[in-house]
Amino acid sequence: MWEWVAFLGGSAAVLLWMSRAQPFPEIGARWAWWMLAFAGLLAISVTSPREMNPSLPPMLAVGFGGLGTVVGVHHASVRRTDDIVAPFASLWLAVGTVSLLASSWAEFNRSEQLFGFGLATLVVLLTVFLLWKGLIIGVQGITWSQAALRQLERGLIDGERGAIAMFEKSWNVDESWLDAMSHAALVRIHERRGEVRAAAKHADLLSRLGGEEAVDPAWISRVDSCLRGLRAPIRESE
Repeated sequence: MWEWVAFLGGSAAVLLWMSRAQPFPEIGARWAWWMLAFAGLLAISVTSPREMNPSLPPMLAVGFGGLGTVVGVHHASVRRTDDIVAPFASLWLAVGTVSLLASSWAEFNRSEQLFGFGLATLVVLLTVFLLWKGLIIGVQGITWSQAALRQLERGLIDGERGAIAMFEKSWNVDESWLDAMSHAALVRIHERRGEVRAAAKHADLLSRLGGEEAVDPAWISRVDSCLRGLRAPIRESE
């Protein structure tokens, strides 16, 4: 049972560490803390006098992993706010599924074994795809853009987690409209701070992408609204 505690706790710790570099770190951190809590409960159960059901850890991994995969895919594909919950949750799902199937493999007839093999293969392939999409491809530019706007609303301008740094990470070679949105926002931020050279630099880059005409007016209005709401931009040193 300790291997399950190590696997669930270790993967949750890695998820918690990696979530710190995400545009919306609270999403991955929330799932990581939940899984760390479950791993802790498993550790307590292992040391209790009563023997724990050996199917409980893989069932927990399947249940929590399946739910996390659905939620993570929604965040990655629909809301575009997180890319690491789905890969880690699918890993829990795959390991739990394979473990449950392996523990009952000898009791299956031939057709059940074929079905189990197909199910295990499908889940493993899903995990490989989500790991590739979430950990290899990484965060999409639009996700950084959304996070930058949130930081701008909060008044967090400078620093690694500030609006400027996040807008500068939101470039996308295949989507020039996203680049234009980021440059338009940075022009306004630097102008408000009196940073003429930086504003001119982004204004020139914006003009190469078609100028403000290439940017959705609603986006410009939202950025202007955020800047008007700032009395004195907060400088975040972290």
